[in-house]
Amino acid sequence: MTAPQIARNLPYGPDPRHKLDLYRPTAAARAVIVDIHGGGWWTGDKSSETALASALAEAGYLVAAPNYRLADGGARLNLYPTQIEDIGSVLAWLEGTGLAEDSSRIGVVGTSSGGNLAAEAAVRYGVPAASWSGLLNLDGFLADHPGVTPTRMDISTETPAEQIDQTGANDSYYAWLVGNLLGGDLSQATAATPIHRVGAKTGPMFLAGSLNELVPPKEVALMAFSLIGAGVSVETMVLRGTRHAQAYLSDALPGTLAFLRRYLG
Repeated sequence: MTAPQIARNLPYGPDPRHKLDLYRPTAAARAVIVDIHGGGWWTGDKSSETALASALAEAGYLVAAPNYRLADGGARLNLYPTQIEDIGSVLAWLEGTGLAEDSSRIGVVGTSSGGNLAAEAAVRYGVPAASWSGLLNLDGFLADHPGVTPTRMDISTETPAEQIDQTGANDSYYAWLVGNLLGGDLSQATAATPIHRVGAKTGPMFLAGSLNELVPPKEVALMAFSLIGAGVSVETMVLRGTRHAQAYLSDALPGTLAFLRRYLG
């Protein structure tokens, strides 16, 4: 297939992190997809999305891969809900520039913490969302792991996304990620948990995960039950093994594309 044309570092807001890369399909776009990078809300970059964003563009979608402000819990900077507010700004920018006709022509795909933000976008803005290894049950995880010592895991910026967090459950790192996102104020964990805010206006979701990875597979089931209870469509995929997020791209992409076609055309 012909590689998509990529316009890099387009500003969508005032902050230095408010930049996105735009992947244009070779033919007229079916719709627009926002592809949200992972990194635990505290690290990561849109450059990690090249493979996924290119695959989505080759399938006929105009793809926006944004950076967003990253949380620094120690300094209490860019705490929740900064990141999802930035994704809201991306959606508004796409409509304001005319790249998307309206919000009904926008979908969201995200992996890991980007999967959390994709689910948040469905909850807040009603867009269809595909969440791969999304952290979806923050307060529930903390309640299930009361004795875990939060531990940061340093990750080289040179490590490809598909090689990060591939060794199975890492409860201490998950706990650290939540604490960092909330600046240590764990009383905010319930407010930051998207499962609790699902409603009739939530967008449909495609949820994927693995049986033994960073994100417990029960989070897929809990979000699915919340969506069903609200009368919202949901599709799920739980794979064998320890793969996390973009490591199972080849398995999750066909179902994701079918989901996007179903809800965006």
